[in-house]
Amino acid sequence: MLKRFIMENLPTNQSPRDLNILASNIQFDLRSSGRLVDLFDIFSAFKELHNTQDLFMFSNGTVVATRKGLKSYD
Repeated sequence: MLKRFIMENLPTNQSPRDLNILASNIQFDLRSSGRLVDLFDIFSAFKELHNTQDLFMFSNGTVVATRKGLKSYD
């Protein structure tokens, strides 16, 4: 569920987003819906998605969805 939520928050045009801001926004959105998730768990999910090549995390702190990820979580 968390990975899907992350993928749904990434733009489909593959424009880069700041990882820290995106993670904070995801945590806030989940809290708003009554689901408490630690930032550690959110960053772990980002890392798993990066390892499975569903998204790419750049060294400058930005993240983009890959075509594979967009297709997998469509």
